[in-house]
Amino acid sequence: MKTLPKLIFGALSSLAAISLYAGERVGDFALIDHQGAFHHMAWYDDNNAVVIFTHSEGAEETVDTISSLRVLQAKYEGQGVVFFALNPGLQTDRAAVQADAAVMGIKLPVLMDDAQLVSELLGFTRLGEAVIYNPSNFEVLYRGPVQEQMEQTLKMVIQGENLELIEIASAGTEISFALSAQHNAVSYENEIAPIIAENCATCHREGGIGPFAMDSHLAVRGWSPMIKEVVMTKRMPPGQVDNKVGHKLKDGMNLSDEEMQKIVHWVNEGSMIDSDNDPLAKLVWPESKWEMGEPDLIVKIPPQTIPATGIVEYLDVEVDLGLDKDVWVRGSQVIAGEPSALHHILTGVIPPEGRKSQQEIFMQIVNSLPSEKALPIQQMLMASVSSGESLNFNRLLNSLPPEADISALFSGSQDADSASIAGYASGAKGQWNEPGVGGILRAGSSLDLQLHYTTTGRELTDASEIGIYLYPEGEVPTQRTSGAIANNFNISIPAGAKDHKMVAEVTVHEDAYLESFLPHMHFRGKRMKFNAIYPDGTEELLLSVPNYSFNWQLNHRLEDPLFVPAGTKIQAVGAFDNSTQNTYNPDPNSEILWGEQSWQEMFMGFYSWKGADQGGGN
Repeated sequence: MKTLPKLIFGALSSLAAISLYAGERVGDFALIDHQGAFHHMAWYDDNNAVVIFTHSEGAEETVDTISSLRVLQAKYEGQGVVFFALNPGLQTDRAAVQADAAVMGIKLPVLMDDAQLVSELLGFTRLGEAVIYNPSNFEVLYRGPVQEQMEQTLKMVIQGENLELIEIASAGTEISFALSAQHNAVSYENEIAPIIAENCATCHREGGIGPFAMDSHLAVRGWSPMIKEVVMTKRMPPGQVDNKVGHKLKDGMNLSDEEMQKIVHWVNEGSMIDSDNDPLAKLVWPESKWEMGEPDLIVKIPPQTIPATGIVEYLDVEVDLGLDKDVWVRGSQVIAGEPSALHHILTGVIPPEGRKSQQEIFMQIVNSLPSEKALPIQQMLMASVSSGESLNFNRLLNSLPPEADISALFSGSQDADSASIAGYASGAKGQWNEPGVGGILRAGSSLDLQLHYTTTGRELTDASEIGIYLYPEGEVPTQRTSGAIANNFNISIPAGAKDHKMVAEVTVHEDAYLESFLPHMHFRGKRMKFNAIYPDGTEELLLSVPNYSFNWQLNHRLEDPLFVPAGTKIQAVGAFDNSTQNTYNPDPNSEILWGEQSWQEMFMGFYSWKGADQGGGN
């Protein structure tokens, strides 16, 4: 790197100009803002510049800075410049920061750098300080106060001129990096290895689903640049959830601020070992592929051949369970034969008397609706029959109102005592009931499986298995788990849309304890949150998934089931990204409609709950 000449701007009060080096670059990162929105900086690489300035609640010295930024934002935002405020870990209370932003008139996202890692990365030292960088390569172009030279930098960026890095000392209040100061000398043995063992090694081990093993210091050190990158961008661990809002989860699959600090600082310090003791090398994993040990019943799904290329239509497979007596189910788990090709398995129970047709179930759903909502659908059906038209099932589904409970269309059963058997999607774990909770598989029952495969470039054969765990003979669980599926079939995403919003909701018709949430979209899924709208009109945010990933179809279980009164609506609010900025997008130039294949879209929320009349919430 070449040394730049000093840049002298004359007397700037007490501010001094200093010389730095061209090409200073910062890595990619992601943060959640004060409104709960996720911002991955690589997503903004279709812009000319990103401006970030530091602000803290009640910081009076930034009042003039905010006023100046408003002027710059109005002038340059339409020219490909994105503006952010950043709270450098001085407050973590979202509500307080929201209130402060409203008072201060901040009309842009306030990135919440609770772990202070981004503030360190960008070299911030004082409040009111700003950074300009090129989002295509993360090259820093300016660091200093919001003043004339900063605007000159923006003008030059927009004009496409080659820029030299400018840094001007700021006079704002010094930022306290209290959290950072605690982690300047991080121990691999006592701090890093336990974090890896608890949060990473379960998947990243020999035979695990992770692409490489974290089974020694040598392995972790070799992968340390990538480990730092996925922590800074919140790509791993794959929890996806915003753990600062909503209700606490049993397994959030997220790192704490302190854990992120330790990992990043350890990598920055050279990923060193502090003794010959390597806890990761001593980890021992169960030999069984089954999480809860050998199942009582193993259902072998008939092998399915997946071609190397092309489209594989959904497969419906019925498997006889071979039961000659009724059994009660405690839990279940799917072991994917070919995880690279198996997109999902949906399971339903077919009772001994056989299943109802989708048309029968559909009519039961329609007839359960309020008459003013059922009548138009019934009239449409009658008109189709009278005219001799064939019924379009997708059109029928689109005709259902958002609050319609369509669970039976997917489960195949409306028996309240029927067992729920685990399905499969990427990242899914086993499905376990609390003691005393379960469902029945009656003698002569079979499983109805919907199999969805995607091609990988190689011909593969999938031979997945379902393990079922039973209660001891004679032990009958007294409580049942039920739930619903919210599904909005009316999907029409314009080509290029970056944030196409969708809503779907269901009604809980009985007093119940909510237990879990699973958001489901395809490649264009961007975010989804779940709100409870109570009968008295009050609303509560239950869970936010601001960084939805199609690669991780996770079922989020509450640590403490939440009581909701009858009549509560559970509303899923989310958005799709059908733009070129979505790296997973198969075709940003097409309007996208509802469909079963991955390049089409779905907008679904899966919920489980337990009726409150069965006893406590646990």
